[in-house]
Amino acid sequence: MKKALILTYYWPPGSGPGVQRWLKFCKYLPENGWIPTVITVRNGSYPYTDYSLEKDVPDDMKIIKTDTFEPFAIYNLLRGKKGKSVEVGLGSIKNKQIKFSRFANYIRANYFIPDARLGWNKYALGAAIKQIKTDKPDIIITTGPPHSTHLIGQRLNKEFGIPWMADFRDPWTTIYYNALLNRTDASKKKDELFENHVVSNCNVLLVTTPGMESEFSSRAKKIICIPNGYDSEDFEAHSTTKLDSLVRLSYAGNLKANQNMPGLWKAISQLGQDENFKSAFRLCLAGSVHEEIRKSIHESDIREMLEFHPFVAHKEAVEIMQQADALLLPIPQSSGNKLILTGKIFEYLATRRPILSLGPIDGNAAEILEKAEHSQMLNYDDVDGIRLFLASIVKEAEQSHSLQQVGNEQYKEYSRQGLAKSLSDTMNMIIDSE
Repeated sequence: MKKALILTYYWPPGSGPGVQRWLKFCKYLPENGWIPTVITVRNGSYPYTDYSLEKDVPDDMKIIKTDTFEPFAIYNLLRGKKGKSVEVGLGSIKNKQIKFSRFANYIRANYFIPDARLGWNKYALGAAIKQIKTDKPDIIITTGPPHSTHLIGQRLNKEFGIPWMADFRDPWTTIYYNALLNRTDASKKKDELFENHVVSNCNVLLVTTPGMESEFSSRAKKIICIPNGYDSEDFEAHSTTKLDSLVRLSYAGNLKANQNMPGLWKAISQLGQDENFKSAFRLCLAGSVHEEIRKSIHESDIREMLEFHPFVAHKEAVEIMQQADALLLPIPQSSGNKLILTGKIFEYLATRRPILSLGPIDGNAAEILEKAEHSQMLNYDDVDGIRLFLASIVKEAEQSHSLQQVGNEQYKEYSRQGLAKSLSDTMNMIIDSE
């Protein structure tokens, strides 16, 4: 068995796709001839926690948890909040900020480069050096965000000569929220320098989307795209029967400010003029909803057709997906969003439910939906198209009284088990070429 040393900030009990990507890889790597060892943070700063994900951690896997130094408690204090948790991607940065909050964001943007989790590197590096000297791995893997983690891999690769794979789950300097940061030109140049060093020095750059593959292909020694996916075991344990007679369009996850959908609210409001539709239809939002979106929804007068649920664990999120009549997929509205491929799309495809997808009609996500023979992506402001989709799922539910299945079996290409095999093949290729 070959050995992989994986450095990842995000790990259970943290939640979200960043946690699940490497959690699921580690779950299935052993059956492909690899023993993973994970170095992660103890008591990290997570937007949310999900202890149910710990069931997927192999019992015999070595996990090394380290201390960290992070400024989030002070940062939140300056913003008038308590604790050290912080939203991913600066979800509230567009708000009108008080003086102290603007100051805190400036400090975060210009004094913690690449990111404010840079304080973990000292501790993770020490733990990695100790592990390498004790049980030399065949490969080192770093995953980001936080992209500061890649600086550890670069240091270890240079010092020990062990092959290094850098996994970019999201872009680095071109990630959407960087455009919202009040960064100086010097800070931007420093961040770009870090990015270029990592991309050009790692043995293989691993990315999650064709868009990122295009962005970095000219700078990387070798680049491989392995997307996120779905774990069939997550879906086997849940009921697929309808909860009741209501027709639900469901979204499981956090909605950020750049996912506001006034076209959807308008279409629902128009259809709600029909009392039959109003009594039959519900928009189910399970997760944190940005205050700007909540305000937009309430201004649309569709509250009687809404179901709000707070953050739910991944287990409950999958159940909500499987019991929905249709699923909502809003691609974030940002520069370059044609290249965005949210991890949620793969789990949605695995449910075989109809998907109302809003975003660029010629983007990476639209292409995957087309291959899977789902309804085409609609523009955010395509009220007529949205209204036709909603009317059709209500009509289908009235006629069949069961949950509709659509699409082909293209989704099986994105099983976590199969993706772990692809990762294993890539890792074998790296060490065999050294």
